[in-house]
Amino acid sequence: MTEKLYEKDAYIKEFTARVLDCKPCERGFAVTLDKTAFFPEGGGQAGDKGIIDDINVFDTRIENGVIYHYTDKPLNVGATITGKIDFDRRFGFMQNHTGEHIVSGIAHKLYGVNNVGFHLGEDIVTLDFDRELTREQLDEIERLANSKVWQNLPVTAYYPIDEELNNTDYRSKKEIDGAVRLVEIKDTDICACCAPHVKSTGEIGLIKLLDTERMRGGIRIALKCGAFALDDYQLKYKNISQISALLSAKQENAAEVVKKLDEKYTLEKQKTNELKKKIAELTIAVADENTRCLFIDDCDVKDLQLIADKLHKKHGGIRGAFSGSGESFAFAICGEDNELQQFFKKFKSELTVRGGGRGGMMQGTVIATKENIKLFF
Repeated sequence: MTEKLYEKDAYIKEFTARVLDCKPCERGFAVTLDKTAFFPEGGGQAGDKGIIDDINVFDTRIENGVIYHYTDKPLNVGATITGKIDFDRRFGFMQNHTGEHIVSGIAHKLYGVNNVGFHLGEDIVTLDFDRELTREQLDEIERLANSKVWQNLPVTAYYPIDEELNNTDYRSKKEIDGAVRLVEIKDTDICACCAPHVKSTGEIGLIKLLDTERMRGGIRIALKCGAFALDDYQLKYKNISQISALLSAKQENAAEVVKKLDEKYTLEKQKTNELKKKIAELTIAVADENTRCLFIDDCDVKDLQLIADKLHKKHGGIRGAFSGSGESFAFAICGEDNELQQFFKKFKSELTVRGGGRGGMMQGTVIATKENIKLFF
């Protein structure tokens, strides 16, 4: 069994150990040590990365109780090594995982929801609750969670004896076989968890609840804490600064200005669509029976379908409508179904065509010049 140094002290950055085994695998080499500070993937949290001597450790996992350090080069069995974890990454994970415990604990106490899923990846944290919450409720949870950060409460992890465990009201996403490790945040939460955590809530820095989505009768929440939250804010600040500059508006007014622009764009789009319909109607009106296909600028597939259909109804036969430039065109072709099927089969064999359809209407794209399309028709 590998001694789990990360359970004794989550802040160990460097350690020495002995190589117990090293075997090749699909991912490179799977290395086991007699002790390790590398946390393996578990409890929804990704495994630690770092180096062993000068060899890269790109993942750490536990399988059937064995902790495997995945490396890109082999190590000598029996050798004494020095392991160094990527502590900046680990500390970011510790901030987020402890922040998640605070949020889940508060949500459970306030609204009776249970955390039924958790994922902590490279740049995002998601947690799943078994029932939906409103944005107002989430804002209240977020405010209270950050107040726990500001109080700088102690965070402790321990293995209670059976009697103590039986008398402790703690959260757990699943039934646990064997010893139960509890993570307790004073006056906030007690939860079964195997992962490293910060020593006090003040180290989290900030807890921010982001996007939400419905999930199997409940809700999935994206969350970022500490360094993750800072990176997120810096990125969003950069974006909102650029947006406000483009709009010549203050940052706090950017959303309202964008809303007005969107309303103006919608009206302009409606006017444009009406003009396009009038142009199409006029084009069809002057088209004679010899007009097999029309080329009209800035039309989408629905417009092309309407034009091809009207042209077919007016003159019969196979009629097509195209929109595009150079040698790339969107199209709609209308005709009697059997005749159109034969026509389209030949159309695809002689030109570079993607698309299809049924019921007397075909649509898609064609790579060809306008002259070649006209010549084919």
